[in-house]
Amino acid sequence: MAPKDGPKMKTENNGPYHSQYNGTKAKELCGCGIYPLRTKMQGPAEITDGDDILDEVLYNFKANMLFQQYSVKGAGDRTLLYLTLYVHHVLRLLKEKTVDDSKKVFLEIKNKNFEHPGDRGFPLIGFLPAPTTADEGEEWRAYMRQCREELNNRIVERIYQHPTVEGFPDKFWTMFCKRKFLGKVLEK
Repeated sequence: MAPKDGPKMKTENNGPYHSQYNGTKAKELCGCGIYPLRTKMQGPAEITDGDDILDEVLYNFKANMLFQQYSVKGAGDRTLLYLTLYVHHVLRLLKEKTVDDSKKVFLEIKNKNFEHPGDRGFPLIGFLPAPTTADEGEEWRAYMRQCREELNNRIVERIYQHPTVEGFPDKFWTMFCKRKFLGKVLEK
């Protein structure tokens, strides 16, 4: 779990939060850093017991959603950007769903093939470079699939921690559905 005050994040001049993983030695796929995850999900990521990039995404999601511009400082920022956009996408899907309905939504997301950088319609084209080989694209997709599945579990823990009377997610999370992250959405 993240410490009470959250992961240490870097910001400059009251701008968006940048990843603490920038500058960390890690494998890169499509410009994104491939970092260890605290997960039980199968996938290419190494396993860690400490905080991970997903903690960083969730801890700074609300603050980063308020910015319309983001200057990328490294591979950690690219990973942070994509996963923040994914959290936004999930919140849009879960806005008026109960915990039980969320399981159905996550099953649909899990079974759906998603775009990777370089694909037509990929929303972060200016931020993430296209893969140099087909294998790199598939490896990126496998890592992000593992991140997405673990994020699904963590999102449910957070947004249904204080549900509304009707059993809907916490309004202090779903209010960010109305905004676009960097003027973009993951899927229409």
